[in-house]
Amino acid sequence: MKTSQMKFPIVAAGALACAAGFAEKMDRPVGIPIGERMTLKPYVALSAAYDSNVDSRKSGREDVVWTVNPGLGLDYKAETWKLSANVYYQYNAYTKHHSYTQNSYHSCGESLTFNWADSLKDEKGWSLMLTEKYSKLNQIDDIVDSVGHEYGRDRQEFNVAAAVERRFGRGWHADVNGSFYWLDYDTNNSDGEYWGLYGWQRWTVGTELGYAATKWTDFILAANYASYEQNNRDNRYYDSHKDYGRSSGAQGMTVHAGIGTFATDRISYRALGGWSHYDYDEGGKASDGFTYSLSCNWNISDTWDTALLATSYYQPTEREYGSSQRVDALSWGLKHRMVRGKLYGTADVAYRRESREYEAVQSYDYDLDIVTFRLGLTYVLNRYLQLYGSLEYRKSINESGSSSRGEYYDYDRYRGSLGMRFTY
Repeated sequence: MKTSQMKFPIVAAGALACAAGFAEKMDRPVGIPIGERMTLKPYVALSAAYDSNVDSRKSGREDVVWTVNPGLGLDYKAETWKLSANVYYQYNAYTKHHSYTQNSYHSCGESLTFNWADSLKDEKGWSLMLTEKYSKLNQIDDIVDSVGHEYGRDRQEFNVAAAVERRFGRGWHADVNGSFYWLDYDTNNSDGEYWGLYGWQRWTVGTELGYAATKWTDFILAANYASYEQNNRDNRYYDSHKDYGRSSGAQGMTVHAGIGTFATDRISYRALGGWSHYDYDEGGKASDGFTYSLSCNWNISDTWDTALLATSYYQPTEREYGSSQRVDALSWGLKHRMVRGKLYGTADVAYRRESREYEAVQSYDYDLDIVTFRLGLTYVLNRYLQLYGSLEYRKSINESGSSSRGEYYDYDRYRGSLGMRFTY
């Protein structure tokens, strides 16, 4: 299946996702077989983390956070289709700020992935991919499970996507795709009201046409349309601002062209670029520009792997009502297997730039640069137990000194964690 830039733009913070994918591959449990096709994979993780800035803001507070994370995975493989599912719960206990333990969300979520094909990938036929994911995230999860949002508040996210592909033979293939994404911040408690965050929802529909001229080169043309609705009317703290009368509607279109598939047997890639149009405030402000989407995976050797992701897109902002922004993100991750497959090291870095395209009031006019570095180690003690640790650093830089709100997001954040994961 192909994934164009507008289908899943929340991939922007990809380096953390790279490391997470590496960990999943190496920690995958043997599981409990149920018949010949189904496997259950229960697990529980215990960890402690020092966080220098649990608030993700200037002059934020430090704390030690204890976490318990049980979960259950399921795989079902049939002749022509496969279903993967996962459900989890995460309890976070704060050592100093007990109100966070009592009032913050206890994270939980579930995900489903369904793949079906009536022929091999390079043969004539049909294929279908369905994905669904729901997450109820605690404010500290933004640095651990970051997928593009850097705001560190309690929130819920839901994403569902589908793509149907037809392979015509002799290299030609086409697909039709669509998705729905929903983001909702907890604005009913005092913290949510104070921060004034705004969720939004997005519907997309798109199509893609490709021609695989050789085993190594696939020429691709993709187009997408997206409709947004920003939830900028429900935050009680900012009731007085509703008098500005800013619309909550937005829509956008992207046309991309590029190449994909394999450069060598060890390198796979996909690089698209083109034009995006974004119309915010129902015609009140339009943005046009070059946007891009790049992904590359390189199996350097039997012990080294690396991945690179880059993307850009337009979207409503989440910090201020009635505003929109452009996001450019670049991330890179590296994994190394050591000690006969028992010890795994990961390193990743992510850069994200938020450029304000339109703002409801002057104080909202600021740009941010956010850089995150992370190092991780996992030791596989046996098939039941893995030990892991990580070090993380984030720097958020405000580039518009005249904005008092922008200066609020000048901060550093350090985080170190140790934990163990039991699998079966």
